[in-house]
Formats: sequence, C-alpha cells, structure tokens
Amino acid sequence: MTTTLRPVEPLQRGEGGALSRRYQVCVNGRPVGLVHLATDPERGPGVAQVRELRIQEADRHRGRGTVAALAAEEIARDWGCGAITVTLPGDATPGLRLARALGYLPGGDPEAAGADGSGPLEKSLR
Repeated sequence: MTTTLRPVEPLQRGEGGALSRRYQVCVNGRPVGLVHLATDPERGPGVAQVRELRIQEADRHRGRGTVAALAAEEIARDWGCGAITVTLPGDATPGLRLARALGYLPGGDPEAAGADGSGPLEKSLR
C-alpha cells in the first residue's frame, strides 16, 4: 500500500512569505485523512507548523500518520524551513507518541511542555 499526500488547494501565500496548504492523506489514491501545513505566523517563514493531522479511525495504527508526518516534513524542507512544530493537547496520547517517536521535543525549552506532555513540540529539519 502506498500512502501519499495530495494537495487539495493551491499553495496559499501571505504577508512576509507565509505559506499554507492542505493535503489529503491517500492510500492507493483513496482518501484516509488530512494534513494542514503552514509556516509559523509568529516565528516567520523559516518555521513550519503541522496545524492538523487526522487519519480516519479505520486506517489508524497502520503507519499512515507516520508517513503523512514525514511527508509534511519534506514539504516544509522544500519551503526552506529549518524547523517544524506541532502543538497537541494532553489527551492526544497517540499524537504525542507519534511526535516523540519522530523526534519532536519541547521547543527549545524543556519546561515548555505541560506535565501531561502537551504543548508545543519542535523538530529541526536540518
């Protein structure tokens, strides 16, 4: 099975070089989820954000989210970003596990994450 990202909108360009785009997560062409990737409005176009990553319940636990997250990182690199962030609520246990497994850490400040592991997580793309 091949998991890919398919753009569902044109690349959105904003002030100061801001970029944003939504993608379908597809398995053999069948939509199974979505990813919304954008540059960070506060930190500028050199830092990307995964604003949303969802996989349909029936397609979870098969590596779809992992492939989608890694593909989003590649897109962010193509945009010229040197880092990527994600912010997750404390009850998003699968998302927190995935982010940590992919190397996302509390953004430059070990105290930044909440006691439950929630908060902004960041990964260098260099």
